Amino acid sequence: MADTAVLDRPADDPQRFFWYGVWTLIMAVSALPLLGIVRVPRVFDYITTLVIHELAAFLYFGHTFFSNIWSMRLRQTQPEATGIWARAFLRKLCLGVTAPTSVIVPLFGLMLIEEWGGLTRAPWAWDAYFTFWLMAGFSIIPDTIRYGRNRNAGNPMHGMKSGGVRGMLALVIVLYILIWCMIAKRSLFAGPILGALGLA
Repeated sequence: MADTAVLDRPADDPQRFFWYGVWTLIMAVSALPLLGIVRVPRVFDYITTLVIHELAAFLYFGHTFFSNIWSMRLRQTQPEATGIWARAFLRKLCLGVTAPTSVIVPLFGLMLIEEWGGLTRAPWAWDAYFTFWLMAGFSIIPDTIRYGRNRNAGNPMHGMKSGGVRGMLALVIVLYILIWCMIAKRSLFAGPILGALGLA
């Protein structure tokens, strides 16, 4: 455990600046649609695009919510070997489900919103993309990098506290997107932020 604790310190990771750069690049590129710089044309017909978007969103929410609860309980309550297995299985789910669906959902959402003239003409959709972008920044991208690198595979308790906090924040954001943006078609952020940027 002492060796694992040493590995947990970011200062002992010689590649940390490379991965900080990867995070920064992904965040910068994915922010371009918020500014109206990048618009994604629809590839499929509207219904097909909508079905793919909704199924991917269902998979993302369902897997992320339930698998994280399942994994955290196993890692907290079961023997270390079971916790290591649960963390390894969660890694497969993260790379196989969370990572792909976290790209498909906003990408196909951008295609759909072209029917409304793009994000800057649909404040509720701008909010949905913006808050998903925030969630990607503090949760999805770091977790994907962390599980992809797998530096702490032998420590089932690694990242439990921070992961739980980020998971609860992500749940609030997902509920905001689903209920406030997608169902109520309301916006809290688009007006003030776009106005300050001179885009509204």
